Amino acid sequence: MRRFTFILITIVFLSGCSNSLPKAPELPKLPKFSMPELPKMPKLSLPSWAKPKMPSIETYKPSISQGSVLNIEDVNKLRLGINKTDVINLIGSPSISDPFHQYQWDYINYSTNDRGEKIYYRLRLVFSGNILSEIDKSELEQLINK
Repeated sequence: MRRFTFILITIVFLSGCSNSLPKAPELPKLPKFSMPELPKMPKLSLPSWAKPKMPSIETYKPSISQGSVLNIEDVNKLRLGINKTDVINLIGSPSISDPFHQYQWDYINYSTNDRGEKIYYRLRLVFSGNILSEIDKSELEQLINK
């Protein structure tokens, strides 16, 4: 075992001292080479009647409506003294029915039409018990002008 170890160490030592890779020969230098300039070719184009035409496509932008969509004629039919059931039958359920303000219903709409115009309006109804006691139409300008 000692002899084998000694031979192995000697081989490793001697192989590390020698340069085992031969040097590659130097390649001869190539002469400089350049491409001659080619003459410019005229651009070819098709006549206008033969060119393919892409159809113009307009994208569809749907109207987006969030909240209660109200009709001004139905809103104008609201009268003080009618009950909650009559209000729901006339203009629908409210957008917001707050449990902390059970006497107040809010009809809110935020929408955009196909031209990108933003429309916002709000109708606030206040009840005394089950009877309509106040109608606030102060933020219905855009519904009236629509």
